[in-house]
Amino acid sequence: MAYFGTIGGEPPRRHFSCLACKQPITDGQHSTRIEFQSDPDGSAGLSGVYHTACGRPYQSLARVVNMNPWARF
Repeated sequence: MAYFGTIGGEPPRRHFSCLACKQPITDGQHSTRIEFQSDPDGSAGLSGVYHTACGRPYQSLARVVNMNPWARF
């Protein structure tokens, strides 16, 4: 398997996609990590990184759901 990388230079950056709008979150954009207790590892697609504006409704929902962690989606 060939490795296509550059020698030296800047290390590769991790790019996340917003879970709400599916757009990439670049270095200059504000983001927030929202964690649902019923989905701590993000396997159900709820917990993860969101743009700050996109994540506001999910933050409110996470507060309510996290008060009752037995609630399922």
